[in-house]
Amino acid sequence: MNPTPRVALVVTTIGRPETLDRLLRSVLEQSLPATEMIVVDQSGGTGTAEVVERWRERLPVRRVTTPRGLSAGRNAGVAALGDYDIVGFPDDDTWYAPDTLARVCEAIGGHGVVSGMLLDAAGQPTQLAFGAEPAVLDGATVWSQAIEATCFYTAAFMGAVGSFDEGLGAGCSTPWQSGEGTDLLLRGLRDGWSIAYHPRVIVYEDNPFVPAAGTREFRRRARHVARGTGRVYRRHHGWGARFRVLARPLGGALLSVARARWADAGWHLQRLIGRLEGITGILLPVRRHVHSRT
Repeated sequence: MNPTPRVALVVTTIGRPETLDRLLRSVLEQSLPATEMIVVDQSGGTGTAEVVERWRERLPVRRVTTPRGLSAGRNAGVAALGDYDIVGFPDDDTWYAPDTLARVCEAIGGHGVVSGMLLDAAGQPTQLAFGAEPAVLDGATVWSQAIEATCFYTAAFMGAVGSFDEGLGAGCSTPWQSGEGTDLLLRGLRDGWSIAYHPRVIVYEDNPFVPAAGTREFRRRARHVARGTGRVYRRHHGWGARFRVLARPLGGALLSVARARWADAGWHLQRLIGRLEGITGILLPVRRHVHSRT
């Protein structure tokens, strides 16, 4: 790897110009500049193109277009890159601390991938149970300390392990609407690559489009995400791990019922059903809500 690694970025967006603009501003403010950035536009509108055009004189950013599918977009973005040493895949609702890319280069060492911590706008860990200390991850801890937007991959890792599975992830043509990043990491572990976690690599996230907790849409989204989780467990883990990943939402549902927390119980139940669907490959019927007319 070069003394100063060339860090490239690929972001796939479905048309969120305000949050994309925030991400690009954070890339401009990096203490270690990105050498190239590809914006994969899957929006079908003009907002993303206008944002990229505004930043082209200040950042080495280019726009390509593809049909919908997060994994397909990331793969197309990597194919459009020139030479690079490390590549990251921020989401269009994330942004970086000013030293994020520099911290990545310090932490990568002999690892194939380094993952950082995802924080919300208030600076609190979000989505996963990120640890306070650096660690080398294994097949269990990649689930709790690595998420796509915080992972940075060496070119050697990507070249050897391959691309994101386009049958997994948001917007793909299958029911398995998540899990593409963990699948890639688990494939890397299987092939002998080292994956590190470093809490000083900071990525922020603030997604204004996430459904409010307790709503039907929030529960529906939980089930869709859980299907991808189940599918990756089916692919990479034995029956013991599969039973454990089903037992956790089952326990959460039962505990919520005992406490009369019905919305929480529904959320845990949808996660259980989704994971079961992913593990078995069998989609269960979805309850349809009938609205009466007056």
